[in-house]
Amino acid sequence: MERLLPRIQSPGEVRALPESELPRLCEELREDIISLCGRVGGHLGASLGAVELIVALHRVFHSPQDALIFDVGHQAYAHKLLTGRRERMGSLRQAGGIAPFLDPRESPHDALAAGHASTAVSAALGMLEGRRLQGRPGHVVAVVGDGALTGGLTFEGLNNTGGTHLPLVVVLNDNQMSISANVGAIPALLRTREARAFFEGLGFTYLGPVDGHDLGALTHALREARASTRPVVVHALTQKGRGFPPAEADAQTRGHAMGPYEWRDGKLVRSRGGQRTFSEAFASALEVVMARDARVVVVTPAMLEGSALVGLKQRYPERVFDVGIAEQHAVTFCAGLAATGLRPVCAIYSTFLQRAYDQIIHDVCLPGVPVLFAVDRAGLVGADGATHQGTYDVASLRPIPGLTLMAPVTGEDVTAMLATALSLPGPSLMRFPRGTLPVLPEALHPGAGPVRGARWLKRATEARVSFITLGPLGMSALEAASGEPGWCVLDARFVSPLDEAAVLEAAACGRVVVVEEGTTHGGLGSAVLELLAARGVSARVRLLGMPDTFVPHGDARVQRTELGLDDAGLRSAAQALLSEGGAR
Repeated sequence: MERLLPRIQSPGEVRALPESELPRLCEELREDIISLCGRVGGHLGASLGAVELIVALHRVFHSPQDALIFDVGHQAYAHKLLTGRRERMGSLRQAGGIAPFLDPRESPHDALAAGHASTAVSAALGMLEGRRLQGRPGHVVAVVGDGALTGGLTFEGLNNTGGTHLPLVVVLNDNQMSISANVGAIPALLRTREARAFFEGLGFTYLGPVDGHDLGALTHALREARASTRPVVVHALTQKGRGFPPAEADAQTRGHAMGPYEWRDGKLVRSRGGQRTFSEAFASALEVVMARDARVVVVTPAMLEGSALVGLKQRYPERVFDVGIAEQHAVTFCAGLAATGLRPVCAIYSTFLQRAYDQIIHDVCLPGVPVLFAVDRAGLVGADGATHQGTYDVASLRPIPGLTLMAPVTGEDVTAMLATALSLPGPSLMRFPRGTLPVLPEALHPGAGPVRGARWLKRATEARVSFITLGPLGMSALEAASGEPGWCVLDARFVSPLDEAAVLEAAACGRVVVVEEGTTHGGLGSAVLELLAARGVSARVRLLGMPDTFVPHGDARVQRTELGLDDAGLRSAAQALLSEGGAR
C-alpha cells in the first residue's frame, strides 16, 4: 500500500484526506519520528504523544492564516512533517538543517519562535490582539503542555486572556509530564473534576477532558473551540512516547530527549559516551558535601535529569527540590531557604537562569544570602541551538555587587570550587559547560579545599604573549602554548572578583589573548580591558569568545573551531598579535 505521508506537502492536503485515512497517517508519522530520532536524536517522547493532536489541529485550523503556537515546539515534529519539511528532516538539529524547535524563518507555518516553556499563551494573546487591531482575519491557537502550567508566565497569560474575552484557543496537551513527571498542585488538579471549575473561574470555556489519541473526539472539540467567540480551553489527555514501547515504559522521562539509537536483537541500544560530564562531576561533589553538611540542599527547575541529580534526589528526597518549570520561583525559594541558615544550591542551565535575573539581584544578591548557582550548559550547547546557548551569564551577572563568579577547568576544580562557594558568607556562581571532563596535568591539580584567585597553567620568565582564559578553554590555550617559549596561560578561575595582580602580571608582556565561551561584550575580556584602562596599562588585547549574534544549532566542537576557540584558533590569534609588533 502506498504511503500517505510522502504525498503531503501542506496542511491543506491533510484536510483533504478522507477521515478513514487519518489513523494510517498518524501511524506513518510515528514511524517517521521514531526512525528520524534513531538516526539523529531529538525530542522523541513529546512528539510521539502529540501526533493525533497535531493532525486534528491541521484538520480544523487553516495554517498559516490560523496561527498555531507551540509551547515550546519540541512536541511539533509531526507539524514539521506535515508542513513541507519531510525531505529535510534528516538534518534536524544539525548545522544549517531543520531547527530543533519552531522557526518562522524556516516555514510560514511556524507562527513564533520559542525554546523556553510557558511563553505560548502570552504570545498567542498578543498575536490575537494585534490581528484584531489591524483588522486581520484568522484564529490563534496556543498549544501548551501541562508542564507549562508549572511556570508562572502561563498564569499571567491566562489571567490576562480571561479578562479580555477574546476568542483565544488554548489546547492543553496533558501527558502528566514535563521532562520528568510533573510536580505541584496544578498538574494534580488537572486529573480531577476541579479542572473545569479552575479554567472557568479564569474566564475560559472548558472542553474536555478529551482522549488526545481519539481523532474523532479531538476534531469535534477543536471545531467547537474554533466557533467560540470567547476564550476556550481544550483539555486533551495524551501519552508521552506513545507508539514506542521503550518510551511508554520509561516512567522517568518517557523518552524526552534521546540521542541516536537502534534496534539490535529486539532490544533498544542507545549511543552513550563513556566519559564523565561536568554535570555528573558536580552532582558527585554535591553528594559528598551533603553527606557531611545537613545544611546543604539542592533546588532545580525541572532539570533533575539534565543536571544529573536523579541519584541525589533518591538519596536525599527531603533535601533535593524539583520546583517545576519555574526559574523565578526556584531562585527566590533558594533565598528563603538561605535566610533560615541553610546552604541552597540552585542547579540551573545558563539559558534558563536568564529568566530569573530580577530574583538573582533583588532576592539573593541585594540581601547577600549564601545561595550557590550551579550554572550548567554554560557556553555552546550544540543541537539545541540559539535558544539554549549559554552565552550571557557572565556578562549579565558580572556587574552585580557581592556575587562571586567562577568557572572550573576540570572535574577536580569542581570539588574545590564547591568548597569555595560553601565557605563564602554571600552568593556565588559556578558555571560549567555541557560536555565531558578534560584531563588536567597532574602538576596542576588543585587541592580539595577552597581556592582563591587565578592560577597559572603555564608561566615563562620572559613572557612574549599571555592567554587569560575562563573554564575548560584553558586546556585549549595550554595546548596552543605547548612548545612555544614565552607563551603563558593564566586560568582566571574567578571573573568576579577578578585577580587583578595576576591579570596585570599576565598583561605585563604587552600582548594578551582573552579566551572565554560566552559573549565578549561584558564578559571576562571586558573585565580585563576595564582593569588595564583603570591602571593605565598599555597592551595589545585580542578578545576571543561568542560573536555578537545568536549562534544557531550545530555541532559545538565544529562551532568552536569556526569561532577560533580551539587550540589552532588560539595559536593563530597569538601569532597574529606577535606579528603586529609595537608592544613591549
